[in-house]
Amino acid sequence: MDSPFPYRLTTARKMKGLSLQKLAIMLGRPFNKQLLHRLENGSQVPNGNQLIKLSNALDQPLDYFLKPSFATVAELDSKKIQKAGKKAGGRVLELASDYFERFLELEDLLGIKHQTQWPFQSVKLVPGDYAAINQAALHVRQMIWNVGTGPLHNISGILETNGLKVLMVSEESLPEATFDGFSTIVSGEKGCIVVNENPAIPLVRKRFILLREFVNLYIDVSELETKEAKTVCDAFAGALLAPRLSLIEAFGEYRTSIHITELLLFQRIHGAPISVILSALRQNGIISQSHFTEQMVQYNAGLKAHDGGSFAGIEEPYRFQQLLLRALACGIVSESKAASLMNMKVAEFREYLDKMLDENSGH
Repeated sequence: MDSPFPYRLTTARKMKGLSLQKLAIMLGRPFNKQLLHRLENGSQVPNGNQLIKLSNALDQPLDYFLKPSFATVAELDSKKIQKAGKKAGGRVLELASDYFERFLELEDLLGIKHQTQWPFQSVKLVPGDYAAINQAALHVRQMIWNVGTGPLHNISGILETNGLKVLMVSEESLPEATFDGFSTIVSGEKGCIVVNENPAIPLVRKRFILLREFVNLYIDVSELETKEAKTVCDAFAGALLAPRLSLIEAFGEYRTSIHITELLLFQRIHGAPISVILSALRQNGIISQSHFTEQMVQYNAGLKAHDGGSFAGIEEPYRFQQLLLRALACGIVSESKAASLMNMKVAEFREYLDKMLDENSGH
């Protein structure tokens, strides 16, 4: 069996956003770019001191470099991450691969086979068929998620409860807000979603991104052009976030004018971007195309810059932490193994636990 070290070293370096040259400078002698290159291609094996230095520089426990690969992220369409730039895009892919690998390892330790109850990319829809899109969205809400037509609270949690894995990439890892998210399939059977957590992206937008990426996993767009696929995915995500029945309840069946405060109130309740609400109103025939255009002109001229300020919800995936704490409490994993699964050193993991206790006690 090939050693996992070369892959682990390359992954850890990319997760830190470092080139071979920058890592060599951080490490100092006897490390140099050529030595690191040999370590990454497997032509040289590190000694004990080198391994310790690499562990400290890359903030990874020693056992990280020695454990075999548990899962890999499927090859992505480069367009999904190209806005992040080559370096940042590569970094987010490595972060996602590492996180989902640790997630699957944890589930395996607990004996959990948590899969989606629906086949990936099996539903076909066409642009403009809003009746079919609404029906498909209603099916997801009622028959798969069991949430009815009311507001969606913590979409990340809903997705994870239904078998998907969600990673919110921190601002420190991906500071640019130009990249918003992507979805992929891990090990051929696990649906995973990655969203940029940068605070410059409004929370209501992140909620829409989560749903859009769910739709990318749920429907088959292989026969659609890129623009058509985006249109369908956006409309489906909008129908999930702002269902037809909720729109009619709030706005009525047909309107010739709508006050901005009505939109803000709907946003406060449902956590949807104003642009998505307006699109859903037009798609459902509640407002005309001309009124939609008029509202969007006003939106782009002013409200767009502050869209989402009226929504005070929460979006945070919890399942990984819940499973980890369960495994620790039940003695399935040791404290050191739990720290490793969290990508932390033992002291950092203890601080993490203490912080959770402090937050709960209000200190």
